[in-house]
Amino acid sequence: MLMASENRGNFIEAAEKSGLIDPHPQPYPFKNWYMVLVRPNREQDAADSFRRNGVRAYWPNYQRWQTVRRPQNGNRPERRSFLTGILPGYIFTPGSSTEDLIMLIERVTGVLNVVRTFSGEPLHLAEADIAIIRKIEANLNTPEPAKSAHNFKTGEKVRFADDLVGRWPPGKICKLARDGRISVEVDMMGRKVVAIVFPHQIERV
Repeated sequence: MLMASENRGNFIEAAEKSGLIDPHPQPYPFKNWYMVLVRPNREQDAADSFRRNGVRAYWPNYQRWQTVRRPQNGNRPERRSFLTGILPGYIFTPGSSTEDLIMLIERVTGVLNVVRTFSGEPLHLAEADIAIIRKIEANLNTPEPAKSAHNFKTGEKVRFADDLVGRWPPGKICKLARDGRISVEVDMMGRKVVAIVFPHQIERV
């Protein structure tokens, strides 16, 4: 009779051979992260699909509350919470090789492609870039600060306060939301990416 540990080992070996999990994952801290382009509003599905295939995936998100009306409840207004991406349309994974990742993407729900640079090579983000995104995510998920008037305007150049070492270039405000959040377009290694932040998370440059 096989012991539980032996059963688990056989399963992992079979999964590696079938390509369900990465046989050579990167050790932590990860040297690079792939940026993955996802269908609109399918980020959570894509991240869950990566995990079901045994591959780590990071979807930076925050909780957003919205008033909705349901016909089955007599159209009475009720507040519901939704998870919203901080970088809409993208998730991140520390895959060990481009070839393995591209083969996996064919099985992952909601994924369009790996983000690439102008040279056609996959775009790699360093652990330091992911750390900045995690700080932005943490601040967006803390108790919401009292709404205060701000005089930010669309088109203004700003920097991210969570980027303490100035790793990212200044971004440009592209949208001011009614709930107080601000969308900032930033050039992330040659690609325009929109990040959603609170006013206190950006500074004019």
